[in-house]
Amino acid sequence: MIQKKHIVIAVIIIILLLIGGVLVGANWSKWFGGEQPEPVQAEVSQAETVPDASKPALDIDPNAGNWDGKMPEDKSDNQEVGIKIPGYPSITIAKDTENVTMALLNPEGNPCYFKFEIVLKDSGETIFESKYVPPGEAITDVTLTRPLAEGEYNATIMITTIALDQETPLNGANVETVLIAK
Repeated sequence: MIQKKHIVIAVIIIILLLIGGVLVGANWSKWFGGEQPEPVQAEVSQAETVPDASKPALDIDPNAGNWDGKMPEDKSDNQEVGIKIPGYPSITIAKDTENVTMALLNPEGNPCYFKFEIVLKDSGETIFESKYVPPGEAITDVTLTRPLAEGEYNATIMITTIALDQETPLNGANVETVLIAK
């Protein structure tokens, strides 16, 4: 006849076998070869993000450089958080030349790269398109697709953004301006 003592011992043995089976199953590949677990990487802030070597490098504009000039008026809706968008009420450029000077700035501290496109409002013509500009840098030497004669031109500066991870598109902006060719 089975005694209560034998049932308790059988239950303990079954529990120990179950625990042992779970431990062996969880550590099987570690103990007996197979795939090695990937090492844990420390968290990296967005500013320190290193591009993934397996994807193509972001096309950084060769004319972008550190900006130490005055920050244009901020046109972003939220002054405290998010992407800072500089305002450009008017931009004065040299007339009758394709090579002009202006400051297309990606403010320092932004969590993204900027890409600029200047479009004339009357014709819809794109007269300039940059590659990506890192935060804290600006393009100051701009080559237009054609020279502008003396006058004022209503334009839109279309700003496209991509996160520092170089994969995630973020909100951009359209900034209205007047190009003054003198």
